[in-house]
Amino acid sequence: MRFIRLLALRYTFGLRKKVAVTLISRFAAFVVGVAVFAFFIVLSVFGGLREFGLEFTHAFYPDIYIESAKKPYINTEDAALAVLKTTPEIALVSATLAQDMMLRFREQTAFAKVIGVDPLFSRVVPGETMVGEWVEPNAYELVLGIGVLSQLDGSAYNHPEGITLLVPNQRGKSVLHQQPFRAQKALVRGVFQLGEALDETTAFAPLDMVQDVLRMPAHQASALYVKLHPNTDDTDVQTALQQQLGKDYRVLTKTGRNPALYKMLQTERVAVIAILTLVVLIALFNVVGAIIMTLLEKKENIKTLYSLGAPLSGLRRVFFVQGLLLTASGSFVGLLVAFGLVLLQKTYSIVSIPGSYLAYPVALEWSALWTVLLVVGGLSTLVAWLTSGVVKAVVKG
Repeated sequence: MRFIRLLALRYTFGLRKKVAVTLISRFAAFVVGVAVFAFFIVLSVFGGLREFGLEFTHAFYPDIYIESAKKPYINTEDAALAVLKTTPEIALVSATLAQDMMLRFREQTAFAKVIGVDPLFSRVVPGETMVGEWVEPNAYELVLGIGVLSQLDGSAYNHPEGITLLVPNQRGKSVLHQQPFRAQKALVRGVFQLGEALDETTAFAPLDMVQDVLRMPAHQASALYVKLHPNTDDTDVQTALQQQLGKDYRVLTKTGRNPALYKMLQTERVAVIAILTLVVLIALFNVVGAIIMTLLEKKENIKTLYSLGAPLSGLRRVFFVQGLLLTASGSFVGLLVAFGLVLLQKTYSIVSIPGSYLAYPVALEWSALWTVLLVVGGLSTLVAWLTSGVVKAVVKG
């Protein structure tokens, strides 16, 4: 076995009579290194973009989201919800009340889901307003998505006249002289821009203001937003809470609230890995060429060793190990350079997003490293083993 390794090392890294064969072997290792470099860089960039996108998409998403499974509203005084106070993984709980409303400023109108939030909301979710201030309790204020604001008029921001919120009046026994809408004035104190899905459909207001507009008691809410302590597995907490709260409540994680987005991201990741796997496979054809060229150059030596009693399986392992050494050396250098560049980008933000001062997002993920190692290791083993089978034809030829 030691003889096989030494011979493989000599054939891989030693100088040969034919310089072209040496250059082909080194070029094969170089091409594999470039492919591995590209593989890791693309996965790191993809991971960074995914985190960057989710940071904005989930800017107002809590760790755990609780809503009623049977009714439009939750009674926050329900005895079943006392479990939230005794669960050690839970740091904070915030109540919200959402209602679709029509917003009017002068002659412009827009429709938005107005979400009433309590004072704890800004500590439960990571989202922040991009311009202006967050809403204060006991005030009639709004924070609008920039899309909602553009539908009304940009001048509505911080305008002393404020905007008018309109909600339908519930019909009573007598409809004579009944106003179809209730109206409430509110000032626009802030504007956020986090993505089209939120920007054009969402506004935030103090919880007590929304309860007042809707004529609802203080103990009713649409949903509860739960923040967990750091390094807590949200899936485990979600499963435990769902069992304790029962079928009357629906407990969701960030993934559960938007499964289509995560499924799309996972599909894109699989597609990227498939394409990069094809690139690595094409690069490994250079290793095939290097092994075959070495076989042809060492043809007489191989026949001599076979005549002296070297088993065919042992000779085959020589070139199998050579193929692994070529891919391993190229992969190690390519992976090392790629890891260094990603680390530099995360630390010093060398590359910025065009047209902004934001650093181009990258992520150092163990999943990316293991994906590269498994794909390259598996393909190189298969290719080297299949190519080493040519030894039989050389010996018998």
